[in-house]
Amino acid sequence: MSSVGIVTRTHWYHPEWCAVVLAGADWAVLASTAFADPTHLLGSSHAAAPLHTLAHAVAMSTAMMVPLVLPQVAHVAQVSLWPRRYRAAAGFLAGFVAVWTVVAVGTMLVAALLVQLLGWRPALALGFTFAAVAYALPGRERLVRQCARTMPLAPHGWRADRDCLRYGAGTARRCVVTCWVAMTAVMISQGLVVMALATALGILERRRVRGVAREDAVLVVVGLGLLALGLSYGVGAAGVAPNLPGGSHPGH
Repeated sequence: MSSVGIVTRTHWYHPEWCAVVLAGADWAVLASTAFADPTHLLGSSHAAAPLHTLAHAVAMSTAMMVPLVLPQVAHVAQVSLWPRRYRAAAGFLAGFVAVWTVVAVGTMLVAALLVQLLGWRPALALGFTFAAVAYALPGRERLVRQCARTMPLAPHGWRADRDCLRYGAGTARRCVVTCWVAMTAVMISQGLVVMALATALGILERRRVRGVAREDAVLVVVGLGLLALGLSYGVGAAGVAPNLPGGSHPGH
């Protein structure tokens, strides 16, 4: 198939490509940060300045959470009138990312507080322990399925824009219920490897026909926690001790 044919088929049948590009761009930003400072690949407890925290929250929430809702982005585009399909997708994504940005900033603040009170590695252990407990709770599968709920959308005008924003924000709120504890643990780590694996787990939970078995998900989260702890020692072995507010070092 020619490149023109691929572009045409993608435009017709996969309007969610715009969300893939958005998430990919944010992963590229995070990867460039890790390239500039390799410790961010393994993890960091450094407390960033407020503006940097906001920018990082936008990048992380977009990179990690948008891949989880590609079917919803496709749905919004496909049920909208053809001339506004990408406008509808953009409205959904705006509402979704706005909610998750607020949540990401909140989890960053909680993560920074835990690191300051407990030290980096104890905070990592606590965060992933709570995440494993959250994944083990009964009813989680039902909550995950609710993330895929749809809603009727007005066909045109400001009501259509409003509905797309509301749909994106509502989907984000439902996803927050299932993901905020794990997101906090990831924010404590801040390692790109842990972020990528947590995102892959979230995608599998939502894409597999029967989801991921609760026991398997708990084991994956426990494994992620152990990996984050192991990588934290890699940061120290690299000779770059993670910084805490006030200049103290975690794990001491």
